[in-house]
Amino acid sequence: MRLKVSKSKNAASFYVTKTIYENGKERTITVEKLGTEKELREKLDGQDPYAWAKTYVSELTAKEKENQREILA
Repeated sequence: MRLKVSKSKNAASFYVTKTIYENGKERTITVEKLGTEKELREKLDGQDPYAWAKTYVSELTAKEKENQREILA
């Protein structure tokens, strides 16, 4: 999973995206919308939303990899 920041003239929106393969074709799906930069700054009490989002995405990726290992084992 990875972080995608979509910037417009009014706001920057944060999304968690993931690439999947269907019938041999690559496709990107949005897993979760985290919110806009302004919303996240309010929610996180001034903490940097970019740093928080990167950490959050890496945690989600680690959890996903852990679940895949359990299935394969």
